[in-house]
Amino acid sequence: MYVAVTERTAEIGLKKAVGAKPADILSEFLIEAVLVTLLGGVIGIALGAILGALVAVIAETNNLVWTFTVPLYAVGLACGVAACLGIGFGVLPARSAAELDPIEALRYE
Repeated sequence: MYVAVTERTAEIGLKKAVGAKPADILSEFLIEAVLVTLLGGVIGIALGAILGALVAVIAETNNLVWTFTVPLYAVGLACGVAACLGIGFGVLPARSAAELDPIEALRYE
């Protein structure tokens, strides 16, 4: 997220220059961090489910008994952990973006 803040410094400065409040900038970056981590979590869950189903098919062809299940509580827990990680690791970059001086940010490029 620090990279996103650095790359968008001029954009942040422009938003603040036209009246965006620090809370607006903070919430924008926090929402972005949560969405990115949730998307990563969902992709990870989907790939894990596909791999588990593939292992179940291979086990069945070799006459092994292995049942494949995806417990919904585990999916919910994984999504919750991903969202918490997004918030946790997005707070500092979001705060630094919210505290940028608009004049200095516009001079950045």
